[in-house]
Amino acid sequence: MSRRSWISVAASVACFAVLTAGAGQSAEGDPEFTFGEIVDVAPDVLLVVGRDIDLGKGEIDVANALLYKSGTTLVVVDTGGTAEFAGYLDAAAKRLAPFDDVVLISTHGHADHVGNNAWIDTLGVPATHLISTHDLGVMRDQVGYFSSSLGEVLAQDIVDLFGGLDTEAETMRVIESLPLQALTLGGTAWSGWSLLDGDVFVLRTAGHTAGHVVVFLAGPKLLHLGDETTSWYQAFSDGTAAGPAGNLLTLQRAANAVASGAVDLVTDGHTFRVLGGDDAIAFLNRLIGGAVAFDAAVTRILNENPGGLAVPDLVAKVVDAPEMADVPGGPTNPYNYLQMTNKLRELGVIRPVNPTSTTAFPD
Repeated sequence: MSRRSWISVAASVACFAVLTAGAGQSAEGDPEFTFGEIVDVAPDVLLVVGRDIDLGKGEIDVANALLYKSGTTLVVVDTGGTAEFAGYLDAAAKRLAPFDDVVLISTHGHADHVGNNAWIDTLGVPATHLISTHDLGVMRDQVGYFSSSLGEVLAQDIVDLFGGLDTEAETMRVIESLPLQALTLGGTAWSGWSLLDGDVFVLRTAGHTAGHVVVFLAGPKLLHLGDETTSWYQAFSDGTAAGPAGNLLTLQRAANAVASGAVDLVTDGHTFRVLGGDDAIAFLNRLIGGAVAFDAAVTRILNENPGGLAVPDLVAKVVDAPEMADVPGGPTNPYNYLQMTNKLRELGVIRPVNPTSTTAFPD
């Protein structure tokens, strides 16, 4: 990945971290699917393929959407964004018709995942949208949510690239209003919500955002990880130290679930392939290894500089750290300042007030 100007970097961050170390990496040599392609993943399971951001073409990133017919219910996981992508959703839904009702599950509230939510009301059957209460704010006010880190002008420019957002379905229910249940996948414990007599589980992860969920389809044994795989260390997490830790735990549990045979297939928001078996485990382990290497580099450098470092100097040292040499996307990760802010918070280091302040472990 080539280096970019800070404006382009900030734009990619606002577009929800598509071009990060984890995104799009899987089995080497396998061709990626193309934008709008409808992929038969398993019986009654279709993946509608999204795309990466391309600022040169004025194209915003669009997340993958997953459609699954469970009995007479159409389950939709995320709706991407842009009117063009809504047309691809139409084509996929027609391939799974007929169905009696629709359930939309939003993995989180970022615009590239919720931009076509109102589309479910065009299908001519009862439809319900489920999303975490913790992500309602970003879903309903994308510009406001990202202005704090990007500034209002840049945030608005990025959102405008979607050509309009239709995030509000007629019937919405926060997923937390359903009774919480436990699920074990290959010896790994999860908590979440069971739908459709246990055919679909919505699992709490809260790594990429405070309300992030992943979805397990029991019939095809498919785990859709949303944006928990966008990088080896999360840059958003809504300002909570628990976000990166929750993300790492999700990656570890997912890898164990695949290794045990409890999960056969893995999809996510921005990897344009379907992964299974050794490919899925290798993909997840690369992300886990990156998180561990990042932690090792940051903690070593902080301990070697007890008097503190300016944040830009700390970032520069981590970029060049030997621990990061084999990390996918490592030295050229585009949003390392946001990642570093989250890391310092996780480690209990005082969060810097401005980019020139020094940071060190507390005495």
